[in-house]
Amino acid sequence: MRHIFPLLVILLLAPLANAQSVDESFQDCPGLLIQNQSASEEQIHLQMTDDSSEMTVLWATSTRNMNAIVEYNGSMGVKVADAESYCYGNHNVAFHMATMTGLPIGEEIEYRVGTQDSDMTEWYNFTTIDPSATHFEWISIADHGDSSEGMDVSEAIIADTTAQMVTISGDISYADGEQNAWDNWFNFQQESMTSIPWVTAVGNHENEPGYEFAPYEHRFDSDQQIESETFWYSRNVPGVHMVFMSTEHDFAPGSTQFSWLEQDLSSVNRDVTPFVIVYGHKPMYSSNSYHGSEVELRDSLEAMYVAQGVDLVIAGHDHFYERTWPVSAETVMDTGNDERFSRGQGPIHLVIGIGGRSAYEELDEPQPEWSAYRENNSYGWTRLVYDGDVRELTLTHHRTDGTIGDKFTIQESPSIVESDDSSELGMVGMDSVFAIVALLGAALRKR
Repeated sequence: MRHIFPLLVILLLAPLANAQSVDESFQDCPGLLIQNQSASEEQIHLQMTDDSSEMTVLWATSTRNMNAIVEYNGSMGVKVADAESYCYGNHNVAFHMATMTGLPIGEEIEYRVGTQDSDMTEWYNFTTIDPSATHFEWISIADHGDSSEGMDVSEAIIADTTAQMVTISGDISYADGEQNAWDNWFNFQQESMTSIPWVTAVGNHENEPGYEFAPYEHRFDSDQQIESETFWYSRNVPGVHMVFMSTEHDFAPGSTQFSWLEQDLSSVNRDVTPFVIVYGHKPMYSSNSYHGSEVELRDSLEAMYVAQGVDLVIAGHDHFYERTWPVSAETVMDTGNDERFSRGQGPIHLVIGIGGRSAYEELDEPQPEWSAYRENNSYGWTRLVYDGDVRELTLTHHRTDGTIGDKFTIQESPSIVESDDSSELGMVGMDSVFAIVALLGAALRKR
C-alpha cells in the first residue's frame, strides 16, 4: 500500500501540470483536485483579441478538467482548440480559456465548449467584426453590479440584437471579495456574452479585499495570457480606435502606462480609424459632489489626449450621467452646432456611472461652464453608432424607463453652416476662432 498511495497521487495530479504547477494546485482551489467529467459549463463569455480573425472564449466549471476544448465551425470548416485550465485563490471554480483562430472576417461562426470525448454545450453563434465595415454599433456602461437597476440594464443589453460589443468603464460586478458574486454576474450576462464580446477597463472595485486584482485578471482577457497583469490595451473596430487604460495603476509621466499611452495614441492611423475613444474608470471631469474630477489624472494625461486628438473619454466612478463640451484645461473649446461637433476641437468627456449602483444625487453648483449636460437620478446605458458613409459617431444616452436623456454627434469634417451673408456658405466661424483663442490661452497658462 505504501507504494500505491504515491502512485495514486501522481495519477491524480499529473493532468494539473498543464496550466499550473502541482505546488500551485495544492495552494489554490483545494476543492478542485479531484476531477469530475460531468461538470457543467457556465459563465461562457467571448473576449476580443487584437486580431480580427481571432476570438477568445472563457468559461467555468465546478470541477477541474484538463481536457477542455472549444469546437468551432464556419466557412473555414470545423476546428478544435485546446483550452488552458486554471483557478485562483481559494475560490473552488475552474476556469478555461481557448482562442479560436483563422476566422473569416465579417462572417457568422458557431461554437461550443466542453470536454474532449465527453459532453459539449449547445452551439452558440457570433459574427466576427470587420474593421473595414462602414457601420458599427455598440453599448457602453459603467458601475454595473447585480442590483435590480443593474439587471434592468443587463436585460436591455440582452434584448438588443444590433449591438456588436459592450464596453465597461470599470466597477463591474462589485464582488468586493465575494467570488460567488462574480459567478452570478457572469451567468446573468451569459446570454449576451456568448454572442458579443464585453470589453473592460479596470475600476477600483476590481481591487478586491484578500484578492487584489486576481479575479479580474483571471476572468477577463486582454492578451491571451493567464494572469498577465495587462491593465491597458487597445482595440480597433470600424471607424474607432479604442484605448482601455487603468486609473487604478500609475499613469504619471514617466510611468510604464504613460509611455504606452503615448506610443499607442501616436500610432493611430486616422485615415482608417478617424475617431479615438479612451475608456477608463475615474473621470477627468465630473461635477458630482461625491467624487468629482480626478485632478491628478487630468494633470497627467489631458495634454496628451488633446495633442493626440482624442475625441471621447468615457468614465464612470460617479454614479450619474454627465457630458462636457469639447474641453481643455477647463476651457470650453467648442459649443457645437445643434448637438453636433467637429472632431479635433478637444475631447468630450462622459461620465456614465449609471449602470446600476445607487445614484449620487448631489451636484456641484453652479454647474461648471465645461459641463454641457448632466442628470443625477437615472439608470441606463450609452449607445454608440459609427456611420462610415459620412464618417461620424453618434452617442445616445438611454434610460431604463425607455426615454432618451442626451444625444450628440461627432463628425470628422468641420460643420458647414450658412454665413451672415445667406447667399454664401462657410465654416463654423466664431466657435473655431474661440477654440483657437482658448487653446492658446490654456497653453500660455501652462507655460
